Amino acid sequence: MKITLDTNVVMSGFLVPGGPPAIIVDLWAGNELTVVVCQALIEEYLDVLLRPKFKKIGTIIERQELLMELLGMDNTVLVYPKIRLDVIKDDPEDNRVLECAAEGDVEFIVSGDNHLLALKEFRGIAIVSPAEFLVLLESD
Repeated sequence: MKITLDTNVVMSGFLVPGGPPAIIVDLWAGNELTVVVCQALIEEYLDVLLRPKFKKIGTIIERQELLMELLGMDNTVLVYPKIRLDVIKDDPEDNRVLECAAEGDVEFIVSGDNHLLALKEFRGIAIVSPAEFLVLLESD
């Protein structure tokens, strides 16, 4: 199953052990999901991960290595979106997630972001919360 993970899911997965985002990150790390990323998402993941509040999970270098390890796995697919979208007006950066997911032909965008979740669906891609995704995954 191919998915795109919004930054808030990845970061919550690193910070809050045992919660739905952590389970999803663990599934990614366990090679049970294919995660589609693009350069804009990778840059956002890194930018957020290097913020001081994440120092509890390691030094800057350790945090970078953790993310690079996930991004370097065989089940991580890097795409290069050819389209620029302007779907979400209130937070234009959220459009990068849509661009990545559309280019990667994913089944789900997993996000905790209200702008994305309000869409519910984009071009046939379901947009769900981490908890909703896990329920759907179990029923699959």
